[in-house]
Amino acid sequence: MNKNIKQIKAKADKVAAAWNSLAKDDTLGGYTVTQYGQLVADADAKASVLDGMDATYTAAMMARDAAHDALNEATLLVVDGVKGDVAKHGADSPLYKAMGYVPRSELGGGHGRKVVPPSSTGTNGGTTTGTANPPASTPASEPVVRVLE
Repeated sequence: MNKNIKQIKAKADKVAAAWNSLAKDDTLGGYTVTQYGQLVADADAKASVLDGMDATYTAAMMARDAAHDALNEATLLVVDGVKGDVAKHGADSPLYKAMGYVPRSELGGGHGRKVVPPSSTGTNGGTTTGTANPPASTPASEPVVRVLE
């Protein structure tokens, strides 16, 4: 059920205020103004319980996040301890690898990324359209394509 609780509450408050001031002694829809007021109070009480739960939930999430931040810091310190203890372990040890890191001996040679030549198909799905006025000088590796009209 998709209900806007704020709108329902605002409408009920407006109805109760008008009823109290203009027709206090009348029974409307099978309710007295007192009975309707009790329904409004009951809805308010249930909403305040949820508000308290929201606050508790938010506090629990913040506590969880703080615990994970502390855990992350401790994890980084432990891994730094493995890397720093070169007498027993170091950054090239089986322990370091078992922790999910890449040992130095398995790192790449530092050659960087491969250069990928530009595509000759262009950007429009492989059809070459060219231009009506090609540049004055074009590299030898790229053919000049002219559009015939």
